[in-house]
Amino acid sequence: MLWQILKKLDFKQLFGLFWMFLKNPMYVLPTVLATKECMDIAQREFGSKHHLSNPANAFRHALWVILIIRKCLIWKRNEEKAILWAKKFTDWHEKFSPNEALEEAMDLHNNQMGIVFFEEIKYKNEVETISFLKQKASEAVKIETVEEVENFKTKLVYIE
Repeated sequence: MLWQILKKLDFKQLFGLFWMFLKNPMYVLPTVLATKECMDIAQREFGSKHHLSNPANAFRHALWVILIIRKCLIWKRNEEKAILWAKKFTDWHEKFSPNEALEEAMDLHNNQMGIVFFEEIKYKNEVETISFLKQKASEAVKIETVEEVENFKTKLVYIE
């Protein structure tokens, strides 16, 4: 999976990723592990539906951020830095992904919701976290414009 992502990057993107990881070497392995775990959970819970711009995708984005934070905290016990790293890395990912503006806004918003939700569930186990996020995904709001994203500070959003 990681190799598939790396193959799609141009030189500038690869250099940016390399530089980010060089500045934060303790977060490389936790980020990779969190990414794999997130994809495995999303596949198990939703099948391939999480690849669409729907509530399952919103679930996956929020979960991804939460798992990155949790795994980074195992290696380096600084919550503020782990949260900043998760935001920086996932924002970077959205910037290099070939998405339309609305999809990018949706993904960035749902990543941010992962940070917001982390505060609520940081001490919950995996089963409780998944249940919490599935509930939030069931309450997700459909958006049609980039501007609408700003209206939903506490909700996941989706397009289709």
